[in-house]
Amino acid sequence: MSAFIAIILLALAIWLIPIHYRRWRINYRRAQVLTQEQLQLLKEALPLYHDLNSGQQKELRGNIALFLHDKEFVGCEGLQVNEKMKVTIAAHACLLLLGRKNECYPNLYTLLLYPDTYVAQETHREGYIETHKHSAREGEAHYRGPVVLSWGDLEEDLEFPQRGHNVALHEFAHKVDEEDGYFDGRPLFEKSNDGDNWAAVMSQEFHRLRQKAEFGQLPGDSPSVLDLYGAQSPAEFFAVATESFYTIPIAMRSLHPELYRELSRFYRLDPATLVGGKADSSPGL
Repeated sequence: MSAFIAIILLALAIWLIPIHYRRWRINYRRAQVLTQEQLQLLKEALPLYHDLNSGQQKELRGNIALFLHDKEFVGCEGLQVNEKMKVTIAAHACLLLLGRKNECYPNLYTLLLYPDTYVAQETHREGYIETHKHSAREGEAHYRGPVVLSWGDLEEDLEFPQRGHNVALHEFAHKVDEEDGYFDGRPLFEKSNDGDNWAAVMSQEFHRLRQKAEFGQLPGDSPSVLDLYGAQSPAEFFAVATESFYTIPIAMRSLHPELYRELSRFYRLDPATLVGGKADSSPGL
């Protein structure tokens, strides 16, 4: 009998020890303090950092510390990866995690950085027919795989945030989207009823953008700040909407109020108010 109990206890230990070790390791890495250089780079790369409260700033720094330790940055086409590149990308990736339970992109191990827009091969399959073509890209996120970014394009996005583009936010929105196992424009919600309105709002806004992409601005239709690239698919729409939510939040809240509210609920943040816009008094935000 004692041998049977010992086997049960051993099995429990084998099961529990890796779980507790992973939690301990994550908490330990998050507790590491950023260097003064890293902190200064964070403040320069992410102006929104100054508008966060002290708790949010601490949480963001912790996730950045974990991200920098766990992810490998690889320079491509001769690019020498430096600390500025690492912190800038980590800051934008971790901004999307604020206020939500997470393990900081546990399925992401490698980031590939190109000096500028790069060429990638696309494969299309229709039945038994497979075709290949090359396309210029600023970034891409592979399912359960690496994130690829053009550093030159990200620098330009950061220099001109009013354009509403940010390739790092875009690609890491895809990584957030894949948390439930799919690239489908519906991320993983902590509670089943948190996304009750998500499908209706996203569908309405997605079809509105597709109509604009196909027919242009129609009479009577309100203007949009969303990039037409988001009309390609629900997954791209979510990524494009995430870009606008963080880079031009006041304009987005004004022109896409329902979409802004859904993103604000999911991301647990109201960037429009943080950067100086009047708070939205609508229920539920």
